Amino acid sequence: MSNASPFDRLTIRRTFIAALLLLLSAASLGASKPAPAKAGVIVDQGSLGIFQSGQRVGTETFIIRQYPDSSVTSSELHSENAQAEGKIEQTSELTLLPDGSLSRYEWKQLAPVRSSAVVEAKDQFLTMQVTSEGKTTDQAFFLTQTAFVLDDYFFSTREVLLWRYLASSCKPRPSGDGCDLERTRFAILIPRRHTSSQVFIEFKGYDNTPMNGRPQRLRHFLMQTEGADWHLWLDADQKLVRISIPDTNTEILRQEK
Repeated sequence: MSNASPFDRLTIRRTFIAALLLLLSAASLGASKPAPAKAGVIVDQGSLGIFQSGQRVGTETFIIRQYPDSSVTSSELHSENAQAEGKIEQTSELTLLPDGSLSRYEWKQLAPVRSSAVVEAKDQFLTMQVTSEGKTTDQAFFLTQTAFVLDDYFFSTREVLLWRYLASSCKPRPSGDGCDLERTRFAILIPRRHTSSQVFIEFKGYDNTPMNGRPQRLRHFLMQTEGADWHLWLDADQKLVRISIPDTNTEILRQEK
């Protein structure tokens, strides 16, 4: 049985909206009023509650801004309670170029131990500079700028990767009646682990999923990693509203304003 899944005309329209947002073309601004260059256009913002075995263990707050020459996803992570490793506080900032390739990624840990990492392209490959306990080291990866940064604990960037998947994997049918989403591989870099890997994403269909006490019709995606499988759901506005990682009994939920 084919892995392709049909999309209706409304979904195609939304898919291409996501593609335009991701590629940062001028048309993606649509009828929106121009924002000041320094502020950018806010594509999405909110907070994600992180739950393990039903207990809240952390919160990620994020904002995704679009500029004429880039898009920037800024996130902050705070643990809800101190585990054995102590309180965790981290920030990250992912900057993408207009074609969706990596411009720069910066990660900082404020607690329990101060450290930081910066990923940039150098000589057509990605390099990472890590600073910890006053020492700085450089590490090179045989990855091009098309590789996507998926760091631990930051889940909003999974939304951006899903937008890339929708933009690149939606194949219109010759008949013009809908399109098919194909299972697609993406090279990724995980700076906190100092390693590279790959993920496969596929569309699994529509689910009627309870969210905040009411059912919603969400699009379900499967992200297969070298470790656990991740299940992700987007709402009708292309917003990430839920992630489930069954192997670790972890769930990430968008919080209502």
